[in-house]
Amino acid sequence: MARPLEQNMGPEAMQRATGRTHEEWRVALTEAGAMAWDHPTIARHLVEQHGVDGWWAQAITVDFEQACKGRLPGQRADGTYSTQKTMTIPGEPLDALAAVASGVTARHGEAHGQNLTAAMPNVRWRLPDGTRLSASVQGRNTTGIPVNLTWERLPTAEAALLAKAELEDILTEARHGHG
Repeated sequence: MARPLEQNMGPEAMQRATGRTHEEWRVALTEAGAMAWDHPTIARHLVEQHGVDGWWAQAITVDFEQACKGRLPGQRADGTYSTQKTMTIPGEPLDALAAVASGVTARHGEAHGQNLTAAMPNVRWRLPDGTRLSASVQGRNTTGIPVNLTWERLPTAEAALLAKAELEDILTEARHGHG
């Protein structure tokens, strides 16, 4: 299961980047009335009223929603869940992506889109249950090509756990040439 944002980004990192700790931001947002605001309103408030960079505004907002509003780790603002897994696949970028895409296609059917010329080439699937899968390659590391699989719009935390296990299976098969 996903961990709360505060466990991934400690108070020292938050303090260095934003000038306040998690708890200090929670107090400031609560005092500003953010318990009644939706996700975009909180993030916009942080940018406009506190001068927080957009990326950090999102992180502070997620932390606030998890700590104060009951948002679960891995849960998105719309109530759905997402999960992802990255694994290094030997070979060239487009070959690694093709191996992973082959594994996804074997399980879920043809992709609905792809961009193989992007800085991070990717392939995307819209599944009949309303969820979405995407595969993308990152820059080469010392052992190969990191390929990321992301599954979004999952209905429950349990579905996200099952999805993460499937993502790992697909990536492992591709790494070993069975994709």
